[in-house]
Amino acid sequence: MSKYLFFDIDGTLTGPSRKVTLKTVEGIRQARKNGHKTFLCTGRAPISIMKSIRDIGFDGIISSAGGFISIGDKYIFENSIDQYLLSEVILLFTNARILFSLETKDALYQTPGVQEFFDQKNSSILKENLELARFLEERKNEEVRLPVSKFDILNTKVTKVGFISENKLAFYDCVKYLSEFFNIVIFSKETDDFINGEIILKNCTKGDAIKRVTEYFKAKIEDTVAFGDSMNDYQMIEAAGYGIVSYLAPEKLKAIADDTFEDPDNDGIYKCMKQLKLI
Repeated sequence: MSKYLFFDIDGTLTGPSRKVTLKTVEGIRQARKNGHKTFLCTGRAPISIMKSIRDIGFDGIISSAGGFISIGDKYIFENSIDQYLLSEVILLFTNARILFSLETKDALYQTPGVQEFFDQKNSSILKENLELARFLEERKNEEVRLPVSKFDILNTKVTKVGFISENKLAFYDCVKYLSEFFNIVIFSKETDDFINGEIILKNCTKGDAIKRVTEYFKAKIEDTVAFGDSMNDYQMIEAAGYGIVSYLAPEKLKAIADDTFEDPDNDGIYKCMKQLKLI
């Protein structure tokens, strides 16, 4: 019986090396040959999915954490934040001095300081990891990043918003205004001196997206298998017929999973597909 396989990218298909191992690539391609359907299911915007990942070959791509769904070359679903709600978010973050990135289909619109923040955080790591530095530079060159001053709220649709705040209290003051409309996903650790993550419209999560894909193919949700590692995968793992998460995943995510996978750089995803007899 055909299965529908959904793969997150960062921390799932790719580990610290930021590369998909040859075994994992082989496994995904073999799964398709065996009659299963494979999908990327990532928080990345469409423009942020590198060509090397796309070239593995998938039946479809869920991007922006469920905001976009494409099957082959056709978008079957696109969602966006209402422009009036978005204007309130922009005003809220601007007044709180929170850096943000607006994710659209074709570009990322960023406030001044977003890229500099991550460059500074990564600087010490990159000095010792030239391969990671090369990867990040390659990704930066493929993405279209524009200043938020060029953003046209009347004509450009935004699917989700990433944020960075070096003042944690300033961000938490915003939560009471955001939580009615958005799922708030935090990526930083409690011990970090900053807070970063993303806000995703309710009813437009990765979990909602895999339901939309199964409806499109007239398949059963019981025949879905999802692989993820972080809290923006929570709804996907919860919705899937069988959910597998990283052994390093947060305990809250592990609690709803059916199994775990080991380090992606050690062929963790490939081994899971073998264990499930998908390949």
